[in-house]
Amino acid sequence: MVTGHPGGARILLESFQDSSFGAFPPRRIGASVELRFESAFDTNGVLHHIGTAGGMEAYRNPHVVGRVVAAMSSVGHSGGPQRFVQHQHAGPVCNYTTNAPNSWMSVDLGEGRSLRPNHYCLRHDHRSTQALRHWRLEGSHDGGTWVALRTHTNDASIATASMATAAWPVEGTTEAFRHFRILQTGTNSSGLNYLMCTGIELYGTFRGPIA
Repeated sequence: MVTGHPGGARILLESFQDSSFGAFPPRRIGASVELRFESAFDTNGVLHHIGTAGGMEAYRNPHVVGRVVAAMSSVGHSGGPQRFVQHQHAGPVCNYTTNAPNSWMSVDLGEGRSLRPNHYCLRHDHRSTQALRHWRLEGSHDGGTWVALRTHTNDASIATASMATAAWPVEGTTEAFRHFRILQTGTNSSGLNYLMCTGIELYGTFRGPIA
């Protein structure tokens, strides 16, 4: 009955896709793909898109498999750049910089890739303290010169709770960027300079290879 239905093949394909790799690949418009935000760390973001080869493979951390390059200004006693771009964690984990002003975490989407962002989200680490309060989301074409995409001042959207998440729109951005970073511009909720983050995801118009 399913295969005899005019849309039966599509139903079977989407069912296999959902059970194996998550949501069906996003709609492609010409050479671009629209990655639409629905909720924090859903399966629509660019890092999940790259980590699943456009929804055609099981998810793998895109930094670990060499599809993107994550970096940190410094690494504290635990964690590492790969945790900054991890889609989900099996349990609470930590990832933080040293206690230094202007700490940052970044991701390079890779050669030939760019994203014109319209939304993004962040995830705190396992602590119930030291959440981000002052920071900027920045974009860059070359990883050297950065453009402020959204500035947060005394923003308490990220709760002081283990692995808390929050999301924000990015408005008025007309350029697409290859590099993105979170730059901490003031102290965290505990009055210290540790930048604590175990995840970022970005949404918008994506161009470039997926594998």
